[in-house]
Amino acid sequence: MGRTDNLTADASLAIAREATEAGAKIACRYFRAGIDNEFKRDRMDPVSKADQEAQARIIDVLDERDPAAAIVGEENDARKTVPESGAAWIIDPIDGTNNFVRGNRLWSVSLARTVDGEPVAAATTLPATDDTYAAGGDVVERNGVDHSVSDRTDPASLIVAPIFGLKQRDRDEYDHVTSYIHHELGDLRRLGSGQTSLAMVACGEIDAAISTVHMTAWDTVAGAHMVRAGGGRVTDLSGDRWRHDSDSLIATNGAVHEDVVASLRERLDRE
Repeated sequence: MGRTDNLTADASLAIAREATEAGAKIACRYFRAGIDNEFKRDRMDPVSKADQEAQARIIDVLDERDPAAAIVGEENDARKTVPESGAAWIIDPIDGTNNFVRGNRLWSVSLARTVDGEPVAAATTLPATDDTYAAGGDVVERNGVDHSVSDRTDPASLIVAPIFGLKQRDRDEYDHVTSYIHHELGDLRRLGSGQTSLAMVACGEIDAAISTVHMTAWDTVAGAHMVRAGGGRVTDLSGDRWRHDSDSLIATNGAVHEDVVASLRERLDRE
């Protein structure tokens, strides 16, 4: 049984907005500024001073506004797992770092608050495109205007984003999913930012996002919450409700969900 939480979804959302904006201001100081990068696993996994300083600034805001909550974050020494009890903030200071370091505008600062492991509020801002996606309870907004998932039902009309990192061990899975999208759905969008992809599903800009491998909480939780707030569905490949520790993620507008899950599973079984 989790601890009693003293913040409403609206109050949590207000903090999420404030903290993402604070982190975005730091990140923007370095965008297209030619900063040096370090690398985690390989040359396709960069981390910059911007990531580290943006996360530190976000944590400053959270420590002031919600000091009892745990901090889960990609950078520095933040914890890496979502607690199953009590409140937590999940931070991705720059989602789409490869885009960021190359001067591509599709990167975001993303934040979600969970209580007992379930998201209650989220905000994802794309400062380089001046877009902010956010959800508290059961409404998703883009730039302060309510939105919802798309209403498309014809598989041939779906625009779908594969959400994968670039780990070598996942590349075969990535090949299978992109082949499925190309041959059985309408079109593919590889955006290079999982949180951006999920926010776009939530607001009807694209119709679905798919990963058949485990994705970290900071790459997914905020966006998954927004998809559900926008009326969509998020499950794993088995059709079970998606959680931060699931081993796959299928996010759709809901209307096509069962068809997409079934046809993807059938194709993967053949390969």
